[in-house]
Amino acid sequence: MIKYIKGDLFTHTPSSRSGISIFAHACNCRGSWGGGIATVFYRKFPSAFKIYANYCNQYSDDPSKLLGTTLLIPSSSSDPGNENGQKTVYVACLFTSDYYGKKKLTPSDIAANTDLSMKDLSTQLELLKKEKEIESTEKGELVVNMPKINAGLFAVPWENTEEVLRKFDNLHINVYVVD
Repeated sequence: MIKYIKGDLFTHTPSSRSGISIFAHACNCRGSWGGGIATVFYRKFPSAFKIYANYCNQYSDDPSKLLGTTLLIPSSSSDPGNENGQKTVYVACLFTSDYYGKKKLTPSDIAANTDLSMKDLSTQLELLKKEKEIESTEKGELVVNMPKINAGLFAVPWENTEEVLRKFDNLHINVYVVD
């Protein structure tokens, strides 16, 4: 299920203080959070960025191997996005395009990689919930919070990504929209 919320993703507060919030965004495979919403993730969760950049560096010979996967990173309680340890955020890096800028993939390729990345995220969350309390709905759906992924610098029409996200009825996806 997709729920649209007007407001800033980074103000999200989980329904349970002990629950982990999942913040997802579309990433390139080159280790760069240098534009768009990624720069906000960089400022809010610098510990996650370091892990992401090091992870991408391991695939520098062929970054495309990351396409369609997700890197789920526990952020540090000292990260500014965790409000001095008042909440716990895991950053989900959805690898939807190997490059950014003019070399980014086509919208249809990015949408296909989004589908694969979301499947990977769903699998990882099912495993993680055996060890940690993850924010969930009363129906038991795990909550994933995100901006309109792919619609910014990757220039994918939102309807294409929305169609992919609707397939994940086991997840409750909050899409934050700032007007």
